[in-house]
Amino acid sequence: MEESAAWSDDSSSLQTSFPSHSHSEVQLQVVEYAGPATHGNCNPVQVFEKAAQVFCDDYLRSMEWKMHKFPPSLIGVRSWYTRPLTVAIGPYHHAVHPSVLEAEKVKHVAANNCISDCGISVQEMYDAVFSVSHVARSLYHQEAVARIGDDVFLPMMFFDACFLVQFMRIYKRAQHMDTALFTYFISNEDSICTDIMKLENQIPWVVVKTILSFMPAPSPLEKFVTAMKRRLKSKISVIEDIVLDPKYEPPHLLGLVRFYIVGNNNTNKHLRLPDGGDKDMSLSISVAELANVGVNLVPKEDAAGLVDMCLQDNKKWRMFGDLVVPPLSLTEANATWLINMAAFELCKTPDFVGDRIDDEDSAVCSYLHLFAMLLDQEQHVHELRENKVIEGGGLTSKEALEFFTCIGKNMRLGKCYLDIIIKIEKFKLKRSVLLKLYLFITRNRNKIITVLSVFAAVVGVLSSLQALKPAR
Repeated sequence: MEESAAWSDDSSSLQTSFPSHSHSEVQLQVVEYAGPATHGNCNPVQVFEKAAQVFCDDYLRSMEWKMHKFPPSLIGVRSWYTRPLTVAIGPYHHAVHPSVLEAEKVKHVAANNCISDCGISVQEMYDAVFSVSHVARSLYHQEAVARIGDDVFLPMMFFDACFLVQFMRIYKRAQHMDTALFTYFISNEDSICTDIMKLENQIPWVVVKTILSFMPAPSPLEKFVTAMKRRLKSKISVIEDIVLDPKYEPPHLLGLVRFYIVGNNNTNKHLRLPDGGDKDMSLSISVAELANVGVNLVPKEDAAGLVDMCLQDNKKWRMFGDLVVPPLSLTEANATWLINMAAFELCKTPDFVGDRIDDEDSAVCSYLHLFAMLLDQEQHVHELRENKVIEGGGLTSKEALEFFTCIGKNMRLGKCYLDIIIKIEKFKLKRSVLLKLYLFITRNRNKIITVLSVFAAVVGVLSSLQALKPAR
């Protein structure tokens, strides 16, 4: 998608900022900007408003498609989560780190494999990439590509796209793949999967799609996305092949995988603050506090996506609630995926709570923020592991706590997260007297037993004294 101009033709003379001028000079600039029409019935303010609206519409629309850099709000995240270690894709980390140089040679082998698989000339495929290269260049931060000429940028797009396409094809066991190339992909599968899911390590999907259009059927995308989603689980599980949504056009590979990991939520979850509740509602709650209000953490193994976390009534005891959460496999690779997906959400959606925002727009941020809310002690990490809400090994309890503490401080609150907090607040307000009594007895069981024991002893002593009284 080619970036549209931020200003219409009649606004080309607008300066980005007004220097210090006299009042008359500023008036003159406004008249010149507005054009001859303003001398008639047209209001200059309307011209400015129109130009501002054009800019806002273009800016918000472009946020979905740009090749973003890691947001400053998450600057405390370790560099391991942001920069590639095995293969650099796109210009932001191109040939910067010594560890990615070996993959540059592999990209040529991947390109050769693409050409031989398609049975077309190098020139035809290269020309196809060239036809979309201007679109691709416009989607990067301009200061990052300003010094990269087309003689470098175009081959970069071509080789990087061929590398990604060939890597995706290993999941459908593509025939005729070069043996050395296949061996390299399998040997480095884990690290490649991690690198290509980093926000700053992307190329526009329009380039990848161009190479894919030449490849023989069937498309490797279904198998690839299914395999990537399966990687978020710590145990071997059967996941049916994902059926791609023909209406969804991703901005890049990270966006593609995130779309199917998040899932869809068609229910109306736009909740209002509960009436009668505290005016200043807390935006966080710990594991211990959840237990105190009768809410249990329950892993949702069959969750279609991260957006499926919710608060629901306990099936067995209606007076209790279950906070149902897709289990988290806490490995460094999965942490990398999730933090980069969250970073993508923060970049592409400036406002998570607007009327036009869906649950899916901030699902990963909500998911991570939920765990950041629950985990404020290492003991809580152990408890979530025991409840199967956190699966597998990977990060230690201390590392997990540090990871979530870091992102919890700086990440915007997502819509799903806020909906759950509001539901918990409503649940607290409507708790029955029976539940409050049960929880009071449960929390103070030892004290109650002690009091009852003392009371029973006193009654026993009084009864004995009564028995010793002489009969009249």
